Amino acid sequence: MKAETMITKFMKAGILLALVSLIFTVSPVLASDDAGVPGGFLRFGTSARSLSLGNAVVGLSDDVATSYWNPAGLAQLRTMEITGMGATMFNDTKYTFLALGMPTESWGTFSLNGTFTSSGEFERSTWDEDLGETFSEKEGVFSLGYANGFGRLTYGVNLKSVSQNIGGASGNSMGMDVGLYYRPHRLLSFGAAVQNLIEPAITLVDEEEKLARSMRAGLALRFFRGRLMMTTDVVKTEFMDTSFRSGLEVWPVRFLSLRGGYDAEREHMSAGAGFRLENWQFDYAYVSTDLGAQNVLSATLRFGVPFGVKMNSNRALFSPSGSDRDVRFDIETAVRGQVESWSVEISDEDGNLVKTMTGNGAPPEGVSWGGEDQNGRLVNDGQYDARVTIVDHMGQEWDYRSTVEVMGFQDRTRTPIRVEISGNGNSAEGDQK
Repeated sequence: MKAETMITKFMKAGILLALVSLIFTVSPVLASDDAGVPGGFLRFGTSARSLSLGNAVVGLSDDVATSYWNPAGLAQLRTMEITGMGATMFNDTKYTFLALGMPTESWGTFSLNGTFTSSGEFERSTWDEDLGETFSEKEGVFSLGYANGFGRLTYGVNLKSVSQNIGGASGNSMGMDVGLYYRPHRLLSFGAAVQNLIEPAITLVDEEEKLARSMRAGLALRFFRGRLMMTTDVVKTEFMDTSFRSGLEVWPVRFLSLRGGYDAEREHMSAGAGFRLENWQFDYAYVSTDLGAQNVLSATLRFGVPFGVKMNSNRALFSPSGSDRDVRFDIETAVRGQVESWSVEISDEDGNLVKTMTGNGAPPEGVSWGGEDQNGRLVNDGQYDARVTIVDHMGQEWDYRSTVEVMGFQDRTRTPIRVEISGNGNSAEGDQK
């Protein structure tokens, strides 16, 4: 009871902080532009999803792209995943982000990512003269990340190499980011990170320039089995005022998400959407700024079992009265932590539940269904929906759906039996009511 009370207090505090942050984010007094602050290109974004959430993802950190902001979030990955994002910014600047996350069973989670920008030709000039020459600018970051944890608390680190080339003058340096992630309840998670804890210092000509250090703290709230998420971050970057960010993500249907966010640091309003297709996820973001709008696209490929559990049937059609009298559903799981319970529910085309199979602990590798209902009577012909649900150690539910068609007698209130006819030794199929 005491533990539940503490969790309730945490959630109330989190909701209050989220509401306060949302109020402050709409205040232009707290907004601050990062123009001219060293390392601004590192603070743009890593995916269309994070951009559409206002980059308020430190407390969320549930994919390889958001873990850029908080490397401790890498420990939340369940399978290997790859993300790529491309954007055309102002002055013909091209921005590209690529990331690979690789979780292991015993050694934590590793990541590789790269951020690259290249600008078009700029004219060289002095205070009073146009030199008639042009130059370009290129910047890049290559990072190696690692995360591990203890139960619901995880930690992470990014080691990175930063390079710049401006008009032929180039330099590079090393830096480091660190982060923490804590999820006391399935509905609530906290994150904190320091970007450039070890500040990269780059010398292009004579003067050394250190990339600005940035400190972030945030939380994420999840409702309706993760179909609604609210995020908020507090950000303090050197040479800039403290700013707030917030985001909202809704999954009205299983394969489609809608998002919105606000970044008070840059005074950016954003919106976007995501689309899931099995192991693929495609995201779009629209970011509104004072200099115009930006359209950003990104794609993510997740290997294996990307969303906790997956179930496949060994046949799409079977007949309980034929030679193939049942169907087998093969089940795979991939969650962080243990599976507490499982269930397989079979429903007809009208959504009526006809059969339930349940158990404690991890599910078996597969379960079979012979076309019978909960009372052992064969079901009517038609298409049936099978949904497997698992519950992890935090009470988080994961589910997956599969369909199968039953074809046999038109009247499925009967059970087929074998009737022997005496006298001539012949046999025939019969029905038993």
